[in-house]
Amino acid sequence: MTTARNKKKSIWKTILIVEILVLIAAGMAALYFLVLKKTPAFEFIGRILSPVEGSKSIKERRVETEKPFALTKNQRYYKPLADPESINVLIIGTDVDGTNYDTLLLASIDEENNLVRLINIPRDLYIDYSEEVLERLRTAFPKYTSSKGIFKINAGHTIGRLIEYKKDTGRFRNSEFEFTCDITEEVFGVYIDDFVYMKPDSFARIVDYFGGVDIEVPCRMKYSDPLQDFSVDLEKGFQHLNGKQAEGFVRFRQGYDENGKFRGIGDLERKRNQISFVKAFLEQHMTLGNIGKIISIAGDLDEYFISSIDRAHETAEYGKLAEKLYRNKFTTQSEEIECEDVTIENVYYLRLVTAGK
Repeated sequence: MTTARNKKKSIWKTILIVEILVLIAAGMAALYFLVLKKTPAFEFIGRILSPVEGSKSIKERRVETEKPFALTKNQRYYKPLADPESINVLIIGTDVDGTNYDTLLLASIDEENNLVRLINIPRDLYIDYSEEVLERLRTAFPKYTSSKGIFKINAGHTIGRLIEYKKDTGRFRNSEFEFTCDITEEVFGVYIDDFVYMKPDSFARIVDYFGGVDIEVPCRMKYSDPLQDFSVDLEKGFQHLNGKQAEGFVRFRQGYDENGKFRGIGDLERKRNQISFVKAFLEQHMTLGNIGKIISIAGDLDEYFISSIDRAHETAEYGKLAEKLYRNKFTTQSEEIECEDVTIENVYYLRLVTAGK
């Protein structure tokens, strides 16, 4: 009798536990579908866990670039920079007030060869604009000829805005980014899948968020410019940089060396420093161990970037691609754009080595 009673209690206890578990599961499911599923973090995770290849989803979003007119006088770099199947992201950095593009870095992701190619486009690169562009610029900004450096690629976004290039149309629906990406595609023959514009105050914050970077500082870097709220004071040698120090490292172009002598570095040398930094950052922080941090920052992209990558879902496509590259021990490779120094109307430029020259 006692045994039967105990067995009955055990059955009811089991049923109760099962019911509690069902209620918990139902509650979790409701929480997910009604609340969490709509959050960027869960959208990111859901996309990461899906069986679809990240690169496949990115390429499926590609559409043919339609330009209303030629942007240059047939200005073409003399050799291809990336495989047609590579995924290419244009990373844009600005000066402190966001007026000029300080950095144009093309990250070309070659999934087949497990390679990330980093191509830094010189900010002083001369763009030989077509008559169509110049005519529209004359109408919108008659005094453009007196604007120093207007033909440098880092001022391309300004021209795009002035001539209202593809106003509210195109892939990115923004005249500045549309023009910059189309110029890059036309000159270098590289399809731009997405762009990432880093807000002026974001760089140092992101570096600090990931805990800094270990890097070799190639020379003494000491300079201060109160007008731009910029200062750097780094000794030569291998060291750990926090966000503010890292910003000084990538922006440094002139200052005092270890002997107290004032010196400047060219745009190409500065680009090498920036490439070295990006490579170090990728190798040290784009790891599976940092997936939590990557998920967190993916949930609040607008605070740091303006981008064509649509929030968490499309960010996860790149996250999925990055995870595959990391598992396969990806390598990074840098490539410099071949240029020559020129002076045009008393303005310093870098002229591109073009096809046929």
